[in-house]
Amino acid sequence: MSAALDYRNLSPEVAARFERIRQRPVILSVRGLKKTYGVNGSTRTVFDGVSIDIRRREFITVIGPSGCGKSTFIRIIAGLDECSGGVALLDGREIGEPGPDRGMVFQGYTLFPWLTVKRNVMFGIEMRGKDKFTAESEARQWLDMVGLSKFEESYPHELSGGMKQRVAIARALANEPRILIMDEPFGALDAQTRAQMQSYLLQIWKKVDITVLFITHDLEEAAYLSDRIMVMGTNPGRIVEVIENPIPRPRSTAQFVSPEYLALKLRLEELIHPPIDVEEDKLPVVKLTKAGDDVE
Repeated sequence: MSAALDYRNLSPEVAARFERIRQRPVILSVRGLKKTYGVNGSTRTVFDGVSIDIRRREFITVIGPSGCGKSTFIRIIAGLDECSGGVALLDGREIGEPGPDRGMVFQGYTLFPWLTVKRNVMFGIEMRGKDKFTAESEARQWLDMVGLSKFEESYPHELSGGMKQRVAIARALANEPRILIMDEPFGALDAQTRAQMQSYLLQIWKKVDITVLFITHDLEEAAYLSDRIMVMGTNPGRIVEVIENPIPRPRSTAQFVSPEYLALKLRLEELIHPPIDVEEDKLPVVKLTKAGDDVE
């Protein structure tokens, strides 16, 4: 735990939540994960020595500066990229390729534009070998869960950005994966829609036996959603700290002014943007105004 966060006065509810999570079985175990690329005859290390255990039904957010390897890390977990060293185990089995035990939601809307909302959700179910009647029934259940039953015959271009992402979440969950991997899924949404989607995601997560691994650049989003926050650093990428979130659940925007939130946000800021002693870059002094006054 972070020395900058005071866990001595946790509420009984938060302390009990921490203990319940610690008692759950580990479903994703990452040990010494490394990724390198060959560039012009030289080798670039994206990240090295990444190790973490993620437990059943945990909500884990991953944050860090650009270039620390967040997206590469989850692509390896999704089976979309190969590691250069170490191992990632899901339910004790080594991850080497994509599989139905992992669902993926990207920032871009990856729906099939030529299929209706219902057919988009049915796609993965039918690919698992289920007949059309069963796939249609299950797809409707997932659309009901994400609040889009009335739009099952609509096409993606007829939906808002937030609705498209709800369809993408329903499609990913319809395969009944063990873990839902989300790469900045709300990054392209406006602030109001993003807040709505965060609320929707927490409601869905409560109803489904799913573990969430969530990439974000937004510190408020990480604080609002997660059980734990995995903070990565750069050169090479590595885990700087894993922080247990002291903010009580259920979460609300009113908690953004609570002492727990402010302390957590300060710690995240310190880790992501550590103070450095460098001289401020000076622009050339070229004045193109004769307004008669100076701004400060």
